[in-house]
Amino acid sequence: MLEEDLAHFAVQQSSKMGFEYSEARVQRDTIISINLNNGMPDVPIKGELYGIGIRVIYKGAMGFSSTNVLTRESVLDVLENLKRTLEGITATKENEKIKMSEEDILTANWSVDERRRFEDINLDWFLKKSKELDDVAKNEEKIKQRLIRLSGSLELKYFVNSEGTMIKSRIPRYLFTAFITAYDSSDIAQRFIEIGGSGGPEVLDRLKTHEKFTEEIKTITKIVGKRRSIKEGVYNVIVGPEVAGIMAHESIGHPFEADRVRGREGAQGGESYLRDIKSNKIGSAEANISDDPTIPFSYGYFLFDEEGVKARKKELVKGGSVKELLHNRETAGELGIKSNASARASNYSVEPIIRMSNTFVEPGDWTFEEIVKEVKDGVFINSFMEWNIDDRRLNQRYVGFEAYKISNSEISEPVKGVIIETTTLNLWSKLYARSKELEFSAATCGKGDPEQGVPVWTGGPYLLFKDLNLKVR
Repeated sequence: MLEEDLAHFAVQQSSKMGFEYSEARVQRDTIISINLNNGMPDVPIKGELYGIGIRVIYKGAMGFSSTNVLTRESVLDVLENLKRTLEGITATKENEKIKMSEEDILTANWSVDERRRFEDINLDWFLKKSKELDDVAKNEEKIKQRLIRLSGSLELKYFVNSEGTMIKSRIPRYLFTAFITAYDSSDIAQRFIEIGGSGGPEVLDRLKTHEKFTEEIKTITKIVGKRRSIKEGVYNVIVGPEVAGIMAHESIGHPFEADRVRGREGAQGGESYLRDIKSNKIGSAEANISDDPTIPFSYGYFLFDEEGVKARKKELVKGGSVKELLHNRETAGELGIKSNASARASNYSVEPIIRMSNTFVEPGDWTFEEIVKEVKDGVFINSFMEWNIDDRRLNQRYVGFEAYKISNSEISEPVKGVIIETTTLNLWSKLYARSKELEFSAATCGKGDPEQGVPVWTGGPYLLFKDLNLKVR
């Protein structure tokens, strides 16, 4: 049970104390996790975060605070401290007045479908399932190190604001992660794998976790010791959905967060190249990137954001041009538009900030086979080992993990150490074709100070880039 009455009390008292706007979010997060190190279990983790976060506007200034002491006295202390702080701020300097966008007043009680409820699953299930997955890799001679983690979480929230919106939600999530090290003939390969979604534990079967992990292990053992180096130079490059996803997330999703564009995020995690470019055109006509929290069973799934706004798909880039930024009510209010429900918070103790959900490159019209035939001589990078990007999300590099030479329009021998090193505008201007497939990978996106990690999906189809410069290490 959540302390819903306490949330209403916080909002009612805020109005009496003269706050122009207030909202309260009661949130309980329960987490269970099992780790296996080469098949040996560590001490299991089971924990809970439970409390109330309160955000207010006073004389045009916004403040946020929280407490895990769920009493009326504690809530009153929080509100009084907020008022003192905001009075001090507004008395000493002239502030830009916060203006929240006008949004519909909503009432909703929603949950993710689950055939088996989170509360009905014990640690034995997590241990058994993780061992089943570890069995996939344990007998492979080339695999030298296996770190396996299986975790589940349950997020219960109740949100109410002074405008009358009330939203209650229940989101269970499951995540399988593995860090695999393989060795053969002086070639070391390390691979980090994440598969996760929202729903009951059956979501792991829906996502074909066992089959995908089996395929990953086969790939690692197939390429390690057989990869060769290639010359640096300009190539036609095909990337797989995993690489397409991280490109979309890092070079489009983050710089399209409106708080970054405004500069608020600069001291915390970076700014955005969008502040400096003079044209809305940032890529070829094939560059079509979206963010959609409403994809069923996705890891970044939600139907209402942390400000009580109904979620929807956002088309960030369409036909190579900037179409829409990610907004919360504050940045939308500045522009006189509606929020597109991009406010998220990782738990009760942190303020909601603009975040991605499931960010991906839209699929196209090509088959994968047609894309390969288009490349006479090039490189296919199906997955990545690491990535780097600057704080304006402009200069970036992606280091391939599973990669192959393409010769005479056929995928041939595996290669190692290939690096796409480019700028965002150059990358998306080189995009030539997109396949019909659409695949996703789970991830935890970090942002903010204190840093907030929120669940997301990254994804896309197979992409063909013409004339990309590749480096080799």
